[in-house]
Amino acid sequence: MTSSPTASPSLGEFLRSRRAAITPEMAGLPPGQRRRTPGLRREEVATRASMGTAWYTALEQDRDVQPSDQALASLARALLMNETEREHLYVLAGRSAPPRPIDRASQVSPILQCLLNRLEPDPAYVMDAYWYVIAENAAATALFDFDSPDARHPRNKLWWLFTRERVETHEADWRHAARSLVSIFRRQAAEHTHDPRMQTLIADLLDVSDIFRELWAEQDVLDLGSGRKSMQLPDGNTREFDYLPLRIPDLPGACLMVYLGVDPPSANAVG
Repeated sequence: MTSSPTASPSLGEFLRSRRAAITPEMAGLPPGQRRRTPGLRREEVATRASMGTAWYTALEQDRDVQPSDQALASLARALLMNETEREHLYVLAGRSAPPRPIDRASQVSPILQCLLNRLEPDPAYVMDAYWYVIAENAAATALFDFDSPDARHPRNKLWWLFTRERVETHEADWRHAARSLVSIFRRQAAEHTHDPRMQTLIADLLDVSDIFRELWAEQDVLDLGSGRKSMQLPDGNTREFDYLPLRIPDLPGACLMVYLGVDPPSANAVG
């Protein structure tokens, strides 16, 4: 008799469903004798994950067993889980999944580029996990000029911020924005501490900018968030923008930055 589904997600139920979905051929095992149920046997999963069958059985039966991060990673590999399934496995086990690996050949999809174009005349761009701008619309090109050549880190948002002419209208605005961005970057960079490309970027920023070095030493951390800032336009005028960062599931660590222009107040407005 099979057990009925429960209202709350169950680690055991999830493991049993993944085990049933994998054929011996998918796991590189010989078909062997006829199987009473589809998928792998418990002992086969346990062997593939380098753990005891009794311990794995306890996990499937939702007994009071606390798997380590290493055990969860082994199970994810043994059960051929994709990134989404792996993250769900960690959630069900009450743990935080390791960050998805960065795709160094990040490219935006045609539909994302179409969205950027349709946001005109508001500026919008996409940054990868290293904060390199990998796509933008014409309004963002005009406002930020990310394409200016730089031999060390072309089109990098932080490098641009600390080595280029400032577009915020006041020094206080610039320092506030810089402090926030460094705090956000620190939190993201901590997920990829051993990534050589991330280490090189940080080392170069520390070398080139006294202000970055000062802000990096503060150890503040922030999450991505929305806000408002006043910036100088290419024609010399200033305008306020509401900005909003949006995560991009298809590009681990990347985000879409949208700047929505705030209309100036009406001359007839009261108050």
